[in-house]
Amino acid sequence: MSQWQTVKSNKPDVRKNRSSESTVAPAGRIETTDSVFSALDSWYDNKQEQRVSHQKPSKDSDMSQLNGKGPASVTSEDSSSSHAPHAVEQEVRHEPSKAKKPKAKRPKVTPSQAASGLDSTQFAALLASVQHTYRDNQLSQLQTVGDHLLTAFQTSELPFNKMLNEQPLEKVTDVPLQDLPQEVKHILEKYAVQLDVHVVSQFIQHILEAVLETVPLDGNLKHGIPKAKVGLLIFLSLLLRAVPAALLLRSQALLLGGKIYSGPGRLHLLLWLINQTVRCNPAMGVAIWLRVLLPQILGMQLPSVMQKTAPAAEPAVLVMASQGISTALDYLDGLLRSTHEPPLQQHTNDHGFPEWHGGSANLGASNSVLHRLSVIGLRYPEPDKTHMVEAVVPPAALEAIIRSQFSESSHLKIAYRIRLLKQYEVLRELAFAGAKQGGFSCEESIRLALDTAVMSEGPYEGSADESVDQAARNMLCCIACDSQAATVWESRHKQQLKGSTRVLQHLLHVYPRHFQPIQTSAQAKATMIRMLQFLRQRHHNQLTTGKGWARSCAKASQAASLALQQKLRNRSSAVGVVVLMSLMIGLAVMALAYNPEAQEAFHALSQTTVGQQVLDAAHSVQVQIAPYSDAVRRFGTPYLQQASARVAPALDSLKAQITPYAQQIGKYLSASLQQVKASVQSLTAPSGQVVS
Repeated sequence: MSQWQTVKSNKPDVRKNRSSESTVAPAGRIETTDSVFSALDSWYDNKQEQRVSHQKPSKDSDMSQLNGKGPASVTSEDSSSSHAPHAVEQEVRHEPSKAKKPKAKRPKVTPSQAASGLDSTQFAALLASVQHTYRDNQLSQLQTVGDHLLTAFQTSELPFNKMLNEQPLEKVTDVPLQDLPQEVKHILEKYAVQLDVHVVSQFIQHILEAVLETVPLDGNLKHGIPKAKVGLLIFLSLLLRAVPAALLLRSQALLLGGKIYSGPGRLHLLLWLINQTVRCNPAMGVAIWLRVLLPQILGMQLPSVMQKTAPAAEPAVLVMASQGISTALDYLDGLLRSTHEPPLQQHTNDHGFPEWHGGSANLGASNSVLHRLSVIGLRYPEPDKTHMVEAVVPPAALEAIIRSQFSESSHLKIAYRIRLLKQYEVLRELAFAGAKQGGFSCEESIRLALDTAVMSEGPYEGSADESVDQAARNMLCCIACDSQAATVWESRHKQQLKGSTRVLQHLLHVYPRHFQPIQTSAQAKATMIRMLQFLRQRHHNQLTTGKGWARSCAKASQAASLALQQKLRNRSSAVGVVVLMSLMIGLAVMALAYNPEAQEAFHALSQTTVGQQVLDAAHSVQVQIAPYSDAVRRFGTPYLQQASARVAPALDSLKAQITPYAQQIGKYLSASLQQVKASVQSLTAPSGQVVS
């Protein structure tokens, strides 16, 4: 058998079986005929006929297509032969295009128009219903009322983001709450003030998350964003004004959120929120600003406890952009402007509105209001029926500003540092205003001031740097306001010997610059003297057995405490001597004033030429100092009153001893007055006349 010999197979002939199959194929397949090429030829002829029919349409063909009988309709036989093995085409039916009707534009509904349909009676019934249904769930009550307001203003449109970016904050603060009817507003306010502040704070967080969806993070208003939720904005504004402490409780969450709340596109919204609380309590706005924005301005590192709860995307150090820092400082200037004159130059933004530091954010809170509210402190009820009191200006805020001002690693520009230092003086005044009422913790301020002194890079002896100077200044004010602050210094002196030594040495070299609060209070002075004596006992071990820097600090602290204690005691003795001498001179003057001979001598002296010159000179001096007399009297009266109060107990015991000396002085002055009288008469007698 050759190599190419064919081999018979027992398999059936497949080609014969295929030719005997039925010629009807399902749609989508080519018919099986006696010859595959004949199927291709018939498919090609059909395509040619269809192409010609499309090029020359006729009325009959159009009607046949609509009736399903023309070339465009596919029968069972055509459908099987209209698909090629390697290419399948579907015919497109051409229909005449229909003209589009223009859509009718919906009229824009403003918030005021939407609010006109609200009825106070219906709202009162709604509140009664939700209070009855959710009697023990205030959060569900707030959610129901919020849903009702959201639905009521669902069709209204408000360019809220554009207004925040272009218009003054003072003008936008009342938007859109101003559109709510007064009757409905009063009903909701009366309901809100009865709620638990912690529940309101939790609900505000939910509303804020919904509102943030309509505010772009980058501030770009060109991107498509949802329209403002007017109903939620109204409810948010009303709750913050009725319960301002609710936003204060959200301070840590707002701080940890970082750029989510204070980024370039959302800082304006955050200031809008703070300004709602200012409408009710101006001090609340200062407090929230210090707790939320100041750490970001200074670029402070978050405490380890806060880092665990902060979002993963946020860094441990929150740093605000330069433009955001300027805007935030402008806003604080507006809150504190009552104590300063407005700037001479009126700045405007790109849209022609005055910027916030140009007068538009002046909320009209007088200095007396801020001072009074700082004395009271920020108070809100706790679930156990007690009242929580927080300081308007916390001690940590003051120390943070001090450390950033004089730290070489601070990222703040010089211009921002200068502005912040001016604001620091006003904030410090507000802080110590509440120290005696429990609104400011002097004990915490002492601890933080010692920490600041420890971090200083200045020497242990002599005058220290500016940070230690401000820390020492605050520590003396704390001792004058609260005697317990001295106890904190005593307990931490040994633990923070470096910082305590720097403060004592600095106070010794700048004495008496910062000692006015101590000198004007006898109790504060006694507390200071006792504390200095106790400090020497605290570092006694380091003084005897210490080595290195510990022994050096103990020696410097020992010397400073001894010198300061001696100065305070000598100052007390000197004040007593001055007061006693003034008292004796005053008694002598009073004795002369009521002596007839002294009156006659003074009258005779006034008649002479020399006496007239003396009186004229005294009158001219009186005229020159008249403009300053009121200021001097206002400045000196408190010190005179305090001095009089200190020596008043000793007057009774000294009265008996001073009286004999005053009588002897009076007799001596009477004899001298006889001689003065004779001399005056010789001056006033006519020339040539002898006076006997």
